[in-house]
Amino acid sequence: MGRIMKEDDIFISGLFDLMNLRFGPSQGPKEAFGGIEEMAALQKEFQIFQRGRSLKDCVAVLNLGGFWNARARNRWLTLIGELGLYESDEPGVNGNDRIMNMMIENLASRYPLPVLFQAHDSRSEDGRRVIVRNAPTGLFYMTQDYIIVSIPMLPRSVSRTARQPVKAARKAAAKTTRAAPKSTKKTPRRR
Repeated sequence: MGRIMKEDDIFISGLFDLMNLRFGPSQGPKEAFGGIEEMAALQKEFQIFQRGRSLKDCVAVLNLGGFWNARARNRWLTLIGELGLYESDEPGVNGNDRIMNMMIENLASRYPLPVLFQAHDSRSEDGRRVIVRNAPTGLFYMTQDYIIVSIPMLPRSVSRTARQPVKAARKAAAKTTRAAPKSTKKTPRRR
């Protein structure tokens, strides 16, 4: 995803923060009302998440693309829009639909769980798939059940070899790596 965000990759953690606050645990009633409980109420009223709708459109409507940089916002929305091109942990379901189906089901439940959005390295064993899973805790410092949505990403500076799965990259590196020639010449010490 570094190819999309480019030099705006510095904003990625803040964009995840916006999503995690919007879908996070509610802080309480009245003036503290928000998070997942507010999202469930908004979903009931406006049906923001619907089958066949793009997560990109939902993120845009909820203004979760950031407000401090138009270019970063548009790149983030492009990144979210491309999740439909990725597989998911559910066979035959693309990344966009996997997230949308989970949101619809979760927000319609009697006790919706907060949703934690994060990224994983697409070179890891999770690969280039959107992963959605329940976790006993989303963040180790909060005792709260979560649904975790993990989006595959690559750093923008990753070489073509590194874009391969880890095992293939190691194998390719092993073929091209040669031992350094041994030298008897000693490096002089500085005083």
